[in-house]
Amino acid sequence: MPLDLETARAAVARYPSPRSALLTLLWQAQEADGWVTPQTVETVAELLGLTASDVESVLSFYSMYRRTPPATRRLQVCRSLACAMKGAEEILEHVRAETGVGPGETAPDGSFSVEVVECLAACDHAPSCLWNERMEGPLDKQGALARLRGQGGDPA
Repeated sequence: MPLDLETARAAVARYPSPRSALLTLLWQAQEADGWVTPQTVETVAELLGLTASDVESVLSFYSMYRRTPPATRRLQVCRSLACAMKGAEEILEHVRAETGVGPGETAPDGSFSVEVVECLAACDHAPSCLWNERMEGPLDKQGALARLRGQGGDPA
């Protein structure tokens, strides 16, 4: 489902400058499509009176926007200091050893992906992760593998 133009125009109207709605519109589009499509870039640029390269520059800066269709199961592991000290790197190494998929990679069949992210602000649950956009922790090696293999119950 592409970006809803009525909702997008309402969002733009809430800001003093149309350009200020850029992050909001990209987020709405990603929520609708699962990723920011090339068509979305063009549509958002047109709505805001920007060039496609203006929109692309924002997309390339923020890691929260996906530029390709997401895998069915997505594990994003925090690597902030607290999570690193609690074993985040060891979890990522274990996942790579067991599945052949490491940070920044997607399984060949597209069933899951593994990413490293900076601080998730969940140090009290270190090592923390986002599992399909839902905060969880503490994460352990077996839990990570179970989720990636589709055995851990996907969050609603």
